[in-house]
Amino acid sequence: MLKRIKKIQNIGRFKSCMSSSVQFEQITLIFGRNTYGKSTLGGLLSSISTGNTEAIKSRNTIPNDQQSQQAELSFMIDGQSSEVLVKYSSGTWSPSLPASLKLNIFDDSFYHTNLFAGRQFSRETKDNFSSFVLGALAVAKQQEIETKNKQKSDATRKRNDLQKAAFKDIEDLAGFIELSPSESKGELSQKIELLREEYSKLSKQQKNATKIQERKECCSVHWENDFPEALQKLNTALQASLESHHKEAQSKVAEHIKLNFKEPEHAENWIRQGLAQNNGENCQFCGQILSQDALQLLDFYHQSFDAAYENHDKHIKQQLSQYRLLLTRERISSLRIAIESNNTALKSFPELEEDEDWKLLIDKIIPITDQLNEGFSQWETPQAVLKEELDSVISQKLASPHKAKDVFQFETLIQVNEKLMPLIGRYNELIKDINSFFQLFKKSVIDDSIVQKLVEIEKNGKTEKRKLQRLELTEQCAAYKEFDAKIAQLNNDIPRLKEELSNEQSDFLNQYFDRLNHYFQLFGSRDFRLEKGLDTKGHKPIYYLKVKFHGFDISEKNLEHTFSESDRRSLALSMFWATLDGLSEAEKKNTIVVLDDPVTSFDNHRISTVHKEITKLSECVRQIIFLSHFEQGITSFLNTYRNNKPVKLLSIERSGSSSEINVTNIDHFIKTTHEKEAHNIFSFIGEQTNSHNAGDLRVFFEVEINLRFAKQLIGINEHNLSDRIDKLKESGAISESIAAQAHEWRETLNPTHHIWTGNDLEDQRHTAAQFVDFIYHELNPA
Repeated sequence: MLKRIKKIQNIGRFKSCMSSSVQFEQITLIFGRNTYGKSTLGGLLSSISTGNTEAIKSRNTIPNDQQSQQAELSFMIDGQSSEVLVKYSSGTWSPSLPASLKLNIFDDSFYHTNLFAGRQFSRETKDNFSSFVLGALAVAKQQEIETKNKQKSDATRKRNDLQKAAFKDIEDLAGFIELSPSESKGELSQKIELLREEYSKLSKQQKNATKIQERKECCSVHWENDFPEALQKLNTALQASLESHHKEAQSKVAEHIKLNFKEPEHAENWIRQGLAQNNGENCQFCGQILSQDALQLLDFYHQSFDAAYENHDKHIKQQLSQYRLLLTRERISSLRIAIESNNTALKSFPELEEDEDWKLLIDKIIPITDQLNEGFSQWETPQAVLKEELDSVISQKLASPHKAKDVFQFETLIQVNEKLMPLIGRYNELIKDINSFFQLFKKSVIDDSIVQKLVEIEKNGKTEKRKLQRLELTEQCAAYKEFDAKIAQLNNDIPRLKEELSNEQSDFLNQYFDRLNHYFQLFGSRDFRLEKGLDTKGHKPIYYLKVKFHGFDISEKNLEHTFSESDRRSLALSMFWATLDGLSEAEKKNTIVVLDDPVTSFDNHRISTVHKEITKLSECVRQIIFLSHFEQGITSFLNTYRNNKPVKLLSIERSGSSSEINVTNIDHFIKTTHEKEAHNIFSFIGEQTNSHNAGDLRVFFEVEINLRFAKQLIGINEHNLSDRIDKLKESGAISESIAAQAHEWRETLNPTHHIWTGNDLEDQRHTAAQFVDFIYHELNPA
C-alpha cells in the first residue's frame, strides 16, 4: 500500500511539499478544493502506474523558480518491515512501482479515454474500451502471442537470409536439407572427378562424330552428249535451200548481180532492203520516174524475193544461232570444279586411309580423274578454232539463206566427246561407290548410347555434387532445419493461442457485461441495458458498448440526448468497477484503487450506493485512496463509515506559495457549517482564539432562528430578518420582550456597528458572550 508521500517539488501546485509524517491507511480520503492540487496528486499516482512521465513534465509550478521536479513516495509491501521508496527525478521513476503492487485509477482521463469523446463514443474510445476491458485477461496470452509472432518473424527472416546466402542456387531445398550422404568429402570429390573425365572423353567422341556427319560427300558430274546432234542439225540448216517457181526471175537477178555488183555475196541482202523501201514508179533515192527497164528489173526482184523466201530466211537464221550456241557453249569449268571438290572430299576422311577397300576405290578413281582432265584439255584446245570456222560458215549461209552450203565437219570434238562419255560414266559409278563408303563410315561412328551415357553422367555428376555441397553446408543445413522446425512449431502454437484467447475473451466478455450491467443499474441507471458490440472494420477486432433503453436500441448519435451526465459518469464508474470485480482474489489483495471524484454530478442515491461499494471493495483490495473536492460527499461517507472502517482523512491545504498534505480531524470536518461557526464563537469567547467577525455572529443568529422556529416559520416567506422577527411576534411564537431583544441584537450584530470596528478585543468577547447567553437561555418559543 501507499504509506506516505514524503516529498513533491515543483510539480503543479506542490512547489515544496514535505509531508513525511502524514501516513496513508487502508481507506484514505483526501479532500482538496479545486485548484489546490488534487488532480496533480492523482496524475502523480497515474504516472507511477504507467511509467509515463509526460504529464508530470508539463506540470511545472508557476512561477517557475527553475527548481528540479522531484517526488518521493514510499510503499509498504506485505511481508516486509521497511518501506520501499519510489523516487521521481530527471524525468523518470526509479525504482518503478514494486512488482507485487498494482495501481488502478479512476479519474477524468479514464472517462474520456475509454468511453466518451465529448458526449459520444468514438473509434478511438471504442478501441481503448476494448483494450481496457480485455487488458487484464489478454496481457499474458497476448504477450505470449506477440512474443511468438516476433520469434516467428525473426526465425523466418534469419532462415530467409540464410537461404539467400547459402542456398541461393539450390533446387528442391527441402530435399537437399534432408540428404544424408554416407561418403566423405574426399570420396565424393574423387567420384566427381572420375565422372568429369569420362564425360570429357565421351563429349569429344560426340563432337568428332558430329563433325564427321557434317563432312561433304562427293557429287556426280554431268556431261551433255548433245554436241553430235547439234552439229548434225547445224549441217541440216546449212544444206537447206529454197526452190522458187520464179526461176526466170531468179536467173535474171543472178545475171544482174553478176554484171553489176562488185561483192555478189551481199547483193541479195541489199536488194531485199531496197525492195522494202521502194515506193512505186519513182526512185526511192532521187524521186525520178524509173525507166521501163528499171521497172522490169524491180518486177524480177519482187518475184525472186517473195514471202516464202522471207520465211525461209528467218528460219535459217534461228537454226544457225541456236546450234552455234550449243556447239560453242562452255562445258568444262563446272566439271573441273566438281571434280576438284570431289578430290577435296576424298581427302577429308583420313580415317579411311588404312582401309583396303577404300584404297582400291582410290586407285580406280585417280586414273579416271586424270583421263577426264586430259579429255577436258582436249576439248578446250580446239574450241577457239571451232568458233572461228563456225562464224565463217554461218556468215556465208546468212548471206544466201536460200542456197545450200557444204557440210561442216569438226571430227576432233566428235572424237573427244566419244572419249569423255564412257569416262564420265565410270567416274560417276566410282563416286556412287565412294559415297556409299562414306555413308557406311558415318553410320559406323554414330553411337546413340553416347548421348545416353552423357545424360547419365551429367545426372550422376549433379547428384554427387549435391551430396558434396550438402556436406560442405552441414552447419548451415542444421541451422536451417532448426529455424524451420521453430517456425513450424510457432505456426501451430500461434493459431492455437489465438483460438484459446478468442474463446477466453468471449467467455470473459459475457461475464464482464453481466457485471457491467449489474453495476450500471446499481449505480442508478436502471432503465438501461448494455450489450456487446463487435467492430471488425479496422486492423483488429474491437468490442464496444451497445445501449438499450427500456429494451429499445439507442443509436450512438442519440446517446447525448438519452444519457444524463450522471448516467455517463455512472457508466464509466461501472466499467471500472466491473473490471475490479473480475480480478482474482490474489490480484485484488495487491491492488491499490485510486478514485478521483468518482461521484461528481451524482444524485444522492447514487452517491450512497457508491460509498457502500467503496467500503465493500476495501475489504478485498490492498488500499483505497479516495480524492474529492466534494466536501458534503466526504462528510456523508465519514458520517456513515468512520466508526466501523479504518478511515484516514487527509486534506490538501494551501500554505504560502505551495500546497501541503495534512491530517484532518474527522470530527471537526464532518460538522455542519453552523456547528463549525458555533465552535468558532465558543473558542473566541473562551479566549482560545483572538479573532472573530460580527458578520459570522449575524449569520449564526439567523440560522438559529430558522432552526429554533422552523415549525413556526412555516408559511412565513419573509426574507428580511427584521420582518421574520415581527411575524414570529405577531404569531405568538415569541413574546414582545424577546422580539425587542432580538431586534436589538440584530442591530448590534450589524458589521458596521462601532463595537466591531473598534480595537477593544475584550469588549467584543464580552458582547459575544452576552449574545450566546441570549441565544441559548432566552430565545425560546413562547
